[in-house]
Amino acid sequence: MKLENTKYLIVAVLLAGLLYSCASIGHPTGGEKDVDPPLFIASNPAPNSTNYNKQKIELQFNEYIVLKNQATKVVVSPAQKDNPIIRANGKKIDIELKDTLRLNTTYVIDFSDAIQDNNENNPIENFSFAFATGDTIDTLQVSGIVLNARDLEPQKEMFVGLHSCLDDSAFRTLPLERIARTNDLGQFTIRNIKPGRYHIFALKDVDRDYKFARTEDLAFLDEIIVPTTTEIETMDTTFTSQMVTDTIVKAKHTVFLPNDILLSSFNEEFKSLYLVSNERTERHRFTITFSAPSDSLPTLEILKPEGYDNSKKWYALDNSIHNDTLNYWITDSALIMSDSIQVNMRYLHTDSLDNITFTNDTLYVNLKNAKYIKKREEQERKKREEEAKKRRESGDTANIDTVPPAKLINFNLTVMASVDVYAPLRFKSETPIDSIAPDCARLSMKVDTVWNDLGVVKLVKDSIKGLQYNIEYDWEPGAEYSITIDSLSIFDIYGAHNASLKKEFKVKSLDEYSNLFMKVNVTDSAFVELLSTNDNPVLVAPVKNGSVDFFNVRPGEYYARIVLDRNNNGKWDTGNYETHLQPEEVYYYPKKLALKQNWDVEQSWNIYELPIDEQKPNDIKKNKPKDFKPSSSNDEEEEEPEFGTNFGGNNSYTGNKYQDSRNNFNPNRQLRQR
Repeated sequence: MKLENTKYLIVAVLLAGLLYSCASIGHPTGGEKDVDPPLFIASNPAPNSTNYNKQKIELQFNEYIVLKNQATKVVVSPAQKDNPIIRANGKKIDIELKDTLRLNTTYVIDFSDAIQDNNENNPIENFSFAFATGDTIDTLQVSGIVLNARDLEPQKEMFVGLHSCLDDSAFRTLPLERIARTNDLGQFTIRNIKPGRYHIFALKDVDRDYKFARTEDLAFLDEIIVPTTTEIETMDTTFTSQMVTDTIVKAKHTVFLPNDILLSSFNEEFKSLYLVSNERTERHRFTITFSAPSDSLPTLEILKPEGYDNSKKWYALDNSIHNDTLNYWITDSALIMSDSIQVNMRYLHTDSLDNITFTNDTLYVNLKNAKYIKKREEQERKKREEEAKKRRESGDTANIDTVPPAKLINFNLTVMASVDVYAPLRFKSETPIDSIAPDCARLSMKVDTVWNDLGVVKLVKDSIKGLQYNIEYDWEPGAEYSITIDSLSIFDIYGAHNASLKKEFKVKSLDEYSNLFMKVNVTDSAFVELLSTNDNPVLVAPVKNGSVDFFNVRPGEYYARIVLDRNNNGKWDTGNYETHLQPEEVYYYPKKLALKQNWDVEQSWNIYELPIDEQKPNDIKKNKPKDFKPSSSNDEEEEEPEFGTNFGGNNSYTGNKYQDSRNNFNPNRQLRQR
């Protein structure tokens, strides 16, 4: 009887539990989120094996893994001519090297952070695997960072490589011997190097031959590097399970040097000069585009229509400042109505030996969409004829004309109601201007309620934008002005004229601006660029006697960078590998500049106070740390993760800052060596 009662009790408890679980409304949590990366557990061959001569390698992990962006992250060193096959397979990675293995050579497969777990995409940071085909394995390392020389932007996915051949020609003629890729923060570690003396380079290797071509981005260090190691002693702390200090012990660690190399990348801005296109989308205009700037304009000769008198001036030219975009406005009415024009053009181009020489081409300047344009012209003609017919039938025969009326020039003021105190008035035309009457424009200023005539002002063609005209004037802050341009005073190359124009506008008052005054520890020729939140220059001012002044700046948030202008030409200049010329040096003010209306801001700036890689604010970096959060003016900069970890867990990055590729100095010093 007791046994039977016990059975009933067990059943009752189970039913009660089942009913309770059915009545409880909720969602399964699935446990805590996995935040741990996969763990490497085994391989064939073993890590750092010697005398391994097979081309297949297998890596095993503790969970299912995937490879992300392996084409841009995984790199095999020495560089491979034939791409290896690397694929994830469950909890394994299978690798098959296609190149014949070299004798007595250390091989490294650097995965960066491409290995991730399958569920949460947690990456293994800086994972690499090494083996050797000989009796010994090379173990030295060098580390550093690659920054763009112009804007200190970390350069990701660039190859960084070594040459033991110290001839300058090696970078152009021989593949890099030992290579690595930069990570998303521009950092790199070249692993498993044999002892020796090396030149180091960075390369945006477009053609994947591991050699420098003139059009590719590059960086180079003028000094020879010698990989070494040193032992450091640290005090390591162990903790109990309750995170209480257990023991403090001394430990020795190996540090690989140099681990502070700064490579400043640049492009020599060499571009092959060639004809890109010619296009005629309108009857009266065609555009010729070149691949690069040129210091010479082409010459044109009409071949068709045959027998054309080339002594006549048949076009007006509107060219870009570098002569790489040329707009030809046709002025001969016969050519305008011709759907096809054949032109012989003599122009500069780059030949097969990279020399700039003259060449000749026959251009077929055919009207694009000619059928559509003819149809539209015919529709306009019929419309004019129908309007003239209706007027004749109604008895209104005055001024009947089936010829298109004269067109007005679209010549307008580009600014609206408010003008900056330092800015000219800007006008833009849609067609090239042939003539402007010298007294066509008059300026007036409002005093109380009365407009006072200030006299004639001159319209001057802009030196860069050929269809823009400016009126320069010393505006009175806060004043109201009126500009008047008489009709029939401006004619374009087609005989069209302007309509009368009258615009009123107000100049901003000084209390609508902010002024910025900076003291910098620079005595060389230099200039400072005030930057927008997009890292684009807004204003530029020269450094004079250690000071730079920005007057009448619109309120807002800005950043600043300084260019050490070694040739004093007022612009940043790139480098050149053949002449061992490094690009001009750039430094960033490390904080945001908040400029408020009617405020003067004074700021001191020691351009060497912070290491180069810490200067550019994360807010305006394109390649930001993964855990970056936009900062307020009081926020501290986010710390960047360490890098350089090899398979054994040694970390070659110790916090030392980067050896500068331009002057071989450590930016952690207060003063630069000259």
